[in-house]
Amino acid sequence: MTDTDEQPRRRGRPPTGGREAILDAALTVLREQGIAHLTSREISSRAGVSDASVYYHFHDRNGLLEAIFECGMRPLFLVGVEESDAREPMSVLERAADRLEQFFDDVLPILHAAQSDPDLKEAVARYIEAKDLGPHKGVEAISAYLRAQQQAGRLGAGFDPRVVAMLVIDTSFARVVRRQMHLGGEERLPPRSAVMEQIWRLIRPDAAEPRALTEVG
Repeated sequence: MTDTDEQPRRRGRPPTGGREAILDAALTVLREQGIAHLTSREISSRAGVSDASVYYHFHDRNGLLEAIFECGMRPLFLVGVEESDAREPMSVLERAADRLEQFFDDVLPILHAAQSDPDLKEAVARYIEAKDLGPHKGVEAISAYLRAQQQAGRLGAGFDPRVVAMLVIDTSFARVVRRQMHLGGEERLPPRSAVMEQIWRLIRPDAAEPRALTEVG
């Protein structure tokens, strides 16, 4: 938000809430137009609320930006899978990949905006440090599930759970980055289903032990 919106900041509770609508609108503005267009006027217009509602719920621009980031982080908290999950392992990994893509879809525009905005960059850094967030959280959650499935004999013993977890996370990240940057050429890349099929070949119960790399020369 900026102070150039030229709309009065009315005091008191606004007639309607709309907090979630404001956050959704703000994420959309960041994703589609960038931080330069993140004004209370643009947000309130998209959210269908009054300009005063934006200030009521978030007080100022930094308050809104921190709330946007926290909202964008939500899918990451859902990536975790129970070690005793009875569903097929690949359906569990597909669900985790869906949530990771949703996470990257919401958070990457904020992280990109933070690079050119010192206040937002500091707020994001504080939030990440306070919540102990980062790629390691996804790796820990997915690899813990895979390791438990290995120990139960439902997956092969010859793969490294942390490596497979990274494959799932990096695939989700790469798909979102290409989509957001409009790089094109999607038809020339393997679809996620093909990547997941290769992962299944690595982790399935009857998978062969991987051959050790030998030195050349």
